Amino acid sequence: MSNARAARGPRGIAVGVLALLVGALILWHGILPDVGGAASLIETFLPWLGGAILLLGIAALLRFSLLGGLCVAVAVAIWSLTFGPAMLPGMATGATSLTVASENIHAQNTAAGSIAADLAAKHPDVIALQELDSTSRAAVGAALDAKYPYSQIVGTVGVWSTIPIRGEKRLDLGLGWDRALWVDLDTPGSPTRVYAVHLASVRPGQYQQRDTMLANLTATLKADHSSRVVVVGDFNSASTDRAFTPLTRIVHEASQSDLGFGFTWPAEFPVARLDHALTRGLTTVSSTVLPDNGSDHRGILVGMR
Repeated sequence: MSNARAARGPRGIAVGVLALLVGALILWHGILPDVGGAASLIETFLPWLGGAILLLGIAALLRFSLLGGLCVAVAVAIWSLTFGPAMLPGMATGATSLTVASENIHAQNTAAGSIAADLAAKHPDVIALQELDSTSRAAVGAALDAKYPYSQIVGTVGVWSTIPIRGEKRLDLGLGWDRALWVDLDTPGSPTRVYAVHLASVRPGQYQQRDTMLANLTATLKADHSSRVVVVGDFNSASTDRAFTPLTRIVHEASQSDLGFGFTWPAEFPVARLDHALTRGLTTVSSTVLPDNGSDHRGILVGMR
C-alpha cells in the first residue's frame, strides 16, 4: 500500500499546481496576450480569483494535502498583497468642499427621472449622468434643473451643478462622435475642471474603441494643466485592466470609504467597478457606492477638498 502511494506522488499535487498558477496569473496577468480583448475581460474580474483560491483551499483540506495547503497559502498571500489594500477603507480626514455624484442611468430607462431625483437627494454639488437619451432628458431635467441651475449636455453625457460653470468643451476622444465633456466650475480659490465621460463598451472582439478613448483621455489630461481636476463617469474599465493603468498615472482614485472593492456593475449583484472618480490637485475625503436605484449601474458619490 505504501509503495503504491509513493508511486502516485504527494497528495494534492494538482491542487498545488493550480493554486500556483492562479497566483502567477494575479502577479503576471500583464503578459497575457490580449487576443480579441480576452485579457481585458480577465483583468476586469481578477479579484474574483480569490473564489478560485478558496475552492482550492477546500480541496486541499479534503485531501489532507500539506503540499496543496502550502501552495494555496502562497496564492492567498499573493491575492492579499495585491488586492487587500484596495479593500480597506482609506480616506483622508477633513471637511468636504466639493461633492460629485455620477451614474450611468441606462438608455431608454423610464425611471431616469426618479434616478436623478435620488442622486439629488444626496445633495452633491455636481451630478454627472451617462446614457442620456431623448426619452430621459426631459425627465432628468425636470428633476434637476431647479436645484442645479447650471448644466451642460453633450451627446449622451450631462453635468448638472449648483456651482456656476464658466467654460466647457465637447470631447469625442476618438469615438467619432461626442460622448464626453469638461466644464470649469467657479470654485473658491481656483476653478475646478470636471470631466464627465462615457467610454465605449468592451465585449469579446470589441475593445478597440474603449482602448482608443482611454488613450485619448490620458493624452488630454497630460496636456491639461488645470490645477484641480476631477474625472468621473462610466469608463467600462476596471482598475485592474491594463488599458486603465496609464490613466491612473495622471489622475488618482482613492479607496472606498467602506470595506470592499466598491463594485458598481451590474446593479443587482455588482461584480466589477466600471464607474470611477479620479482626481488631481484634490484630496478625496469620502467615496461610496450608492444602493441600486433603478439603473443597471450603481451610482458613486465622492467628496473632495
